[in-house]
Amino acid sequence: MGIIQRQALRNTIINFAGAVLGGIVRMLTPLVVPSNSEVGLMSLLDSISGLFVTLFSMGYNQILVKLFPKYRNEEGGHHGFLLLGIMLSIIGIGISATIFYFFGDYLPNSNTDMALFKKFGFLIFPMIFFRIIFLNVDSYAKMLYNTFIGVFLDTFLSKVFIAVSLVLYVLTLISFDYFIYFYALSFCIPGVLVMLFAFIRTKKIVMPSRELRAPAERKKIYGYILFGMLMGASGSIVVYVDQLMISNMMSFEMVGIYTILFFAARFILIPSNGIIRIAQVVISEAWERDDRKTISEVYEKSCVNLMLIAVFLLGLGWTVIQPVFSLHPKYADYIPHSYIFLILGIGIAVEMATGVNAAIIASSKHYRYNMYFNVVLAVLVIALNYVLISHYQLIGAAIASVISMTVVNFGRWLLLFRAYNLQPFNLNFLKALILCIAYLFFTFFLDYEAHPFVKIALNTILLSIVFWGAVVLLKLSVDINKWLLKMRTKFF
Repeated sequence: MGIIQRQALRNTIINFAGAVLGGIVRMLTPLVVPSNSEVGLMSLLDSISGLFVTLFSMGYNQILVKLFPKYRNEEGGHHGFLLLGIMLSIIGIGISATIFYFFGDYLPNSNTDMALFKKFGFLIFPMIFFRIIFLNVDSYAKMLYNTFIGVFLDTFLSKVFIAVSLVLYVLTLISFDYFIYFYALSFCIPGVLVMLFAFIRTKKIVMPSRELRAPAERKKIYGYILFGMLMGASGSIVVYVDQLMISNMMSFEMVGIYTILFFAARFILIPSNGIIRIAQVVISEAWERDDRKTISEVYEKSCVNLMLIAVFLLGLGWTVIQPVFSLHPKYADYIPHSYIFLILGIGIAVEMATGVNAAIIASSKHYRYNMYFNVVLAVLVIALNYVLISHYQLIGAAIASVISMTVVNFGRWLLLFRAYNLQPFNLNFLKALILCIAYLFFTFFLDYEAHPFVKIALNTILLSIVFWGAVVLLKLSVDINKWLLKMRTKFF
C-alpha cells in the first residue's frame, strides 16, 4: 500500500497543477477564439484522434497487465516488452492511417462547419500517431512502477505548451491557424518524450524473447490483441460518442459549450487518476501471487477514498461554477447549461464510489468481462444519447452518461462479489456516504451576494474546513486522516 500512497500523492499534485493550468486555458479559450465553433473544432480534433487511439492501441495494456509480471527481468530487458509495444503501436498506426484516409471526412456531419473541419482535419493523423505511441509506451513505464512520467508529460507539460501557445495568440504573435497547429502538437510531444524515457530506463533493449514468442504465449497475445481492440471499440464509443453525436445532431457551437462543462466535471477525476494508475500495477502483481487480502484492501480503501475526494470536488465545483461564469459576458452562453456539470459530476462520483473495480477485473481471469461491460455501456450510451439529446439537448447527453455509468458499475460490483466475494461497501463506507449526501445538500443552500472572486475563495475555504474536518473527526479514511494530520503538523 505504501507505493500506492507515495506515487498517488505525487501524481495527484502534478495532476492538480496540470488541471489548474489546463482549466485556466480551457476557460480562457472561449474568450479569445472567434466563436464557440472553434472551441468545438478543438474538441473534435481531440475526440476523433482519441477514438482511433483507443481502437488501435492493439491491446498492449492488457498484454502488459496479464503477462509482464511473469516476465519482469530488468537485467534481461524484460524479455523485449518495450519493442513489442512499439511494434504493436506501428501496426495500430498503420490501420488507423488507412481508415482515416478513406473515411476521415465522414466523421463529423455538421455541414455548416465542414469547411472549418476540412481546413484542420489533416492534423488528426499525427495526433493519432503520437497518442498511440504515448498510450502504449506509458503503459510499459507504469509496469516499471513509474507512473509519474506519463502524468507529468500528458497532464502537465502538454498543458504548459497549450498555455504558452494561447498567450502567443492573445499577444497576436501567432495567428489562429498556428494556435491550432500548436494545440495539435501538444498531443504529440508526450509520445516522443515518453519513448525516450522508456529507452533510457530499460537497461537492455532486446527483441521479444523466444519464451514470449512461444506458440502458447503467442496465442495468448493474439487473444489479448483481439480483446484489446474490441475493448477499445466499445471504450472509444463511451468516451467520445457524446461529443460526436452532439456535433451530428446539433452543431460545433454546442460541442464547444458541452466540452467546457464536460472538462469542468472531469476535474473531479483528477485525484483518482494517480491512485488508479499505480493500483492497477499493485493489483496485477497481487493476482500473480493470488494475494486476495491485498486486492480486497486496495478495493475497500479505494471506494471510500475516491468517493470522498470526488464528492468534495463536486460540491466545491457546484458552488463556484456560477461565480466563474459571471466573470465575463462571453460566458453567458454557458450559464443556462450549468446543470450539465452537476449531472456529469454525480455520474463521476458514482463511478469513483465503486473504486478500482475495473482494474481488479482487468487483471483477473474474468478480464473479458470488462469488454462485455464496455459493450453494454456503449449500447446504452448510444441509445440513450439518441433519445435524450433529441428531447433534452445537452442536458440529455449528460443524463445518458450518468445512467449508463451507474448501470455498468453496478454490474462490475456484482461480478466481483459473486466471483471473488469482494465486498467493499461496509459500515465505514455507509458513514462516508451519509456525510457526502449531507455535504452536497449543504452546497445547494450556500448562496449569498458577493464579488465572484470573493465567493470562489470563501466557498473553497469554508467547504474544505467543513468537509475534511468531518472526515478527520469521523475517522472515515486512515490514509486521508494521516495525510491531513501530517499537513497540519508541517504547516501549522
